[in-house]
Amino acid sequence: MAGAVFALSYANGGFAATTRSYAGIAAWWLLGAGAAIGIASARAAIDRLALVTIGLLAAFAIWILISMRWASDAERAFAQFNQVTLYVAVLALGIVVARLVPGPVLVGGVALALSAIATVALVSRCFPSTFGLQPGATIIPALRNRLSFPVGYWNGLGIEVALAYPLLLSTMASRRSRLAGALAAAPLPILAAVMYLTSSRGAFAAAAVAVLAFLLLTPRRWPALAAVAVAGCSGAVAIAVLVPNKALVDGDVDTALGVHQGHRAALWIAIVCVVTGLVWAGLAETGRRLSLSSPSRRTGQVIVLALLALLVAAIVLAHPVAKFEAFKRNPPIGHTHGTQTTTHLLNSSGSGRWQFWGAAVSEFQAHPLNGGGAGSWRAWWLEHGSLHVFSEFAHSLYLEALGELGIVGLLLIGGAVLTAVAGAVRSALTLESGEIAAAAACGIAFFVAAAYDWVWQLAGLAVVGVGMLGFALGAMPSTRAGGWGRSDLLRPVLALIAVAAIIPQFVVLAAGSHLRNSQEAFTAGNAARARSEALSAKALEPWAASPYLQLGLVSEAEGNFSNAARWLDEAIRRSNRDYSLWLIAARIEAKRGDVRSARHDLAEARRLNPHSTAFTG
Repeated sequence: MAGAVFALSYANGGFAATTRSYAGIAAWWLLGAGAAIGIASARAAIDRLALVTIGLLAAFAIWILISMRWASDAERAFAQFNQVTLYVAVLALGIVVARLVPGPVLVGGVALALSAIATVALVSRCFPSTFGLQPGATIIPALRNRLSFPVGYWNGLGIEVALAYPLLLSTMASRRSRLAGALAAAPLPILAAVMYLTSSRGAFAAAAVAVLAFLLLTPRRWPALAAVAVAGCSGAVAIAVLVPNKALVDGDVDTALGVHQGHRAALWIAIVCVVTGLVWAGLAETGRRLSLSSPSRRTGQVIVLALLALLVAAIVLAHPVAKFEAFKRNPPIGHTHGTQTTTHLLNSSGSGRWQFWGAAVSEFQAHPLNGGGAGSWRAWWLEHGSLHVFSEFAHSLYLEALGELGIVGLLLIGGAVLTAVAGAVRSALTLESGEIAAAAACGIAFFVAAAYDWVWQLAGLAVVGVGMLGFALGAMPSTRAGGWGRSDLLRPVLALIAVAAIIPQFVVLAAGSHLRNSQEAFTAGNAARARSEALSAKALEPWAASPYLQLGLVSEAEGNFSNAARWLDEAIRRSNRDYSLWLIAARIEAKRGDVRSARHDLAEARRLNPHSTAFTG
């Protein structure tokens, strides 16, 4: 699992549909092979809550597939179905692995993978030539200061790094190995530095949720609290190292000053990492030698009450009503004074989230039972959105599910998450295991983050959140064996389900590969091969608009405008709310001399995306 986490995260967070298909094929193959060799015969050891969670998430995937009937873009809906079936497989693997792999091994492995991603990210900023990157390249050029490599999305990178905290803290607080505890402490400054460079408020929120959940669930709260204190101090020192280096922080790493600051900051952060590991080793050894007993229950209650009082005071002093009003306002346009990273971290703007969420609610109100269909939010936002900002996702898994899949979709995904969290919390408290507590905290933090950002779409993050929650959920053995679990039919049935689940993954992978080959051939001027590859993609996914669009572009380049118009009509039939298809169709109709049709198509494109700069003037 650790290797899969690193590989998916390094591949732009596993965002591409073909990347997710590779992961889905591997995951379902593992489940099928496990069923074939007899892992599924241990069904009696799997808790009922785990089975209910798998059932609800699988039902959510099936509901997405059904929504292709009314979705405005069947291609996007099918891609979402494939994505969720990957997560079903990951959840099932996490539950099964909990019965086969010791907690410290899995938790340590995933912590290592996340720490490696954080290290790669920091190195890419301090030594950008290491990975052959274009300095400052990111999704939005105006936000080039925000670190996003290798995940490709700054908030995604920050939140993924934040998920490492409970996993590392559990290793530090365990009694097992002094060396392991020191090694787990060493990456903590890197995590904080990367979160700061991403300028992600969501990352710090996810880290707070993960740490708090871990402290509440772990049986060794005092050592864990000490580990949190060390993590906080070391992280503050690492951020203090970065703050004065404005060229580095703002992404100007292609300048001589930025290079100098990057090398210097890397050296100091490396020293802080070593010192953090040594300090924790010293503290752990001192605690063992002195054989200190845990403080009394009353002392703990006093400390908790004091912390709660400080938290309440901080909330009151922060003027929450004013912050909420600032969050709801339209995001400011233009640059602000001071370092962009620091300014963004300290402001209260929602960066358009309130408007995105409002659009999801309005789509739900238009289709309350079944929603607009999977993948429909983007088109709804472009047509009805209140901001002149393009966004592909509603920045909330639950509100996007509500808008796209109606109340049925929200109940299915919400039920799956709540059931999984309840089971994971029960496992951690019943088994009194620090590793299970860390896995549960990691999963909880991910699904909280999914409420305010589109991390669900990044398979590298989702595999961590879903897999670790599944691991915590599956650690609890069932107290009641089901009769069907002993049936000889169970293993072949599960193997057949795994094979069936691989087929749609292969379809998306093969169609995407053919389409990419067609685009490359088209760019190289090989129209015959471009057409052949596009036809192959069409044969695999006849419901998808992309192959028809590609065929239309090839015909247009050849001057066959009648054929091009016919292909575009077919593409529009499969995605009739994609304004870009109508815009291309208008261009082709104009070239073939049908001005009336061109004007109609252009008007439809403008209606579907009235704020597009394509219609300026």
